[in-house]
Amino acid sequence: MTENARTKEHNESAAIEMGDLLSGLLPERLANSYAAFLSHGECSESEAAERAGSPVSLEELISRGLVHRVVYSSSTAIRPTDPTLAFRDIIHDLQRQLIDSSDQLAAAYSRLNDIQRIFSQRAIEQAPEEGIRIVTDKEEIHSLSLSLINSAQSDFLGLHTWRFNTPLRKESSAPPPRSVISRNVRCRAVYSTEYFDNEVGYYVIQSSILEGEEVRIMRNLPMKMQLVDEEVAMLPLTPSGASGVALVKAPIIVKALRQYFELLWARATPVASPAGAEAVPAPAAHSGPSELQLQLVGMMALGLKDESIANRTGMSLRTVRRHISTIMEMLSAETRFAAGVMASKRGWIK
Repeated sequence: MTENARTKEHNESAAIEMGDLLSGLLPERLANSYAAFLSHGECSESEAAERAGSPVSLEELISRGLVHRVVYSSSTAIRPTDPTLAFRDIIHDLQRQLIDSSDQLAAAYSRLNDIQRIFSQRAIEQAPEEGIRIVTDKEEIHSLSLSLINSAQSDFLGLHTWRFNTPLRKESSAPPPRSVISRNVRCRAVYSTEYFDNEVGYYVIQSSILEGEEVRIMRNLPMKMQLVDEEVAMLPLTPSGASGVALVKAPIIVKALRQYFELLWARATPVASPAGAEAVPAPAAHSGPSELQLQLVGMMALGLKDESIANRTGMSLRTVRRHISTIMEMLSAETRFAAGVMASKRGWIK
């Protein structure tokens, strides 16, 4: 075999391999055309158009940087671009496409939140013009509950009593969606103390806190409620609220319900995550109660036992009792009842 024949065979083999490497990165026709240019080398523009399949295809190869024009004094030729440079151009083009796709994906997610909010608001606005609408269909009640929170723009408020038609389960708990929290909606909820003393209830509270909801607990919470942006509220017609609710849109009533919530919120006891409980430093001997001590006083006032406080704060029973002993010394009280009276007089219990 002559040297020219061996060179031609090598070029053809390299061109085929190059075509395989370009598979999936370029349309097949462009990959095959570029491989042909690599195999046969530089040629006239008319021959190049024939090799590419058409003048339009040739221009596409040029625009993608796979081949380029070489101008001589009396003619113009088409030369294949060095494969290393061509691959870099292809990679850069793919990177640009990925960036564009990423931007489009981010914009789509942003629009998804807007669509969810608008659709949810529309579901609420489809209620009759009257200030109060009674809903008894269970599926509609569930749908309205979801629509309420998804339509929130500034505030979502909730009251949660321990009243259910069926036992509460972990998988049925529904903390505020992250899409709502990410819109800077302030989510606040007051739970009855039964949640705090029940494994599933405590799971619900902690899940809500982890999602960004502010949580407080209160003894003898009178009723359930959901309220959005001082615009609409949902009240139960029965203790559990499962068989009927009132959707309230009358501004005067909604405003009154908001004020009622704020009164309960001010009286309720804040709940911190277990990780934050131990992190609060003990105060100096001459200072007032720490945030942790105020929280413990609130739990004591709710009638929670030492074991329950330890379980819910993540502290050891010994640590809880040490804190309580310190609190009672600060209050000069010999019994919990006396401590509660003294704490109330000092304004430690709201």
